[in-house]
Amino acid sequence: GFRLSQARGISELRAVNKTSNADVSPALLAYLQGFLLEERKERFEKVLKSRTRHLTCVLENIADAHNANAVMRSCECFGIQDVHIIENGAKFKPARKVLKGSHKWLSIHKYREEAHNSARCMQELKAKGYRIVATSPHSGNKSLHDLDVTQPVAIVLGQEHIGISDVVKEMADDFVIIPMQGFTESLNISVAAAILLQELSHRIRISDSIAWQLTEEEKDDLRKTWTLKNLYRNELLIERFFQDQQATK
Repeated sequence: GFRLSQARGISELRAVNKTSNADVSPALLAYLQGFLLEERKERFEKVLKSRTRHLTCVLENIADAHNANAVMRSCECFGIQDVHIIENGAKFKPARKVLKGSHKWLSIHKYREEAHNSARCMQELKAKGYRIVATSPHSGNKSLHDLDVTQPVAIVLGQEHIGISDVVKEMADDFVIIPMQGFTESLNISVAAAILLQELSHRIRISDSIAWQLTEEEKDDLRKTWTLKNLYRNELLIERFFQDQQATK
């Protein structure tokens, strides 16, 4: 991490602010939160209590920007902190009218730099202990209501027309379907995501045996991120903080 000091220029302060929370000490965080309304700080704490990384959502090469943004908004609404976006040709484009500011509160991970983005994403999630669950018609699929959520779950949603890639099919641990009774038996991807996330997030929260909440370290990291994002020209406040500290020495 960087070590901030009064001697550093405003451009360096801005760079640190954008890239790392490591240098936001408890004293600096308390100072910055002094510029927030009490209602906002209380809201932070209430949301943090319900945030989870036990569930995460993966969007693989979603072609329709409206759909991708709507899924992200659902993730935020249901307390899912992390969204993984795989760009194998289809570049993700934020749509503010759909997001309604939800992206500010999420941790977004993009996979776009390699030829095998899907494989890298699956490997990283598995290394973190996630069970890969793909939304795709499959001979061994499970009903949403029968899906095991005791282990962390990564729900993978594929491209609207062709579904998940062969890579995801090979690496998935489970396949899930949403039971339907109509003739169509097909849901828009954003609707399917909302149903899956609502059901699974509800199930983990009512469980007495699943440790679904964030750690205190994770909560503190998000406090820093959210505080910085909620303060206009926060780099100036950071500069003033270190100037005041220097003046009192």
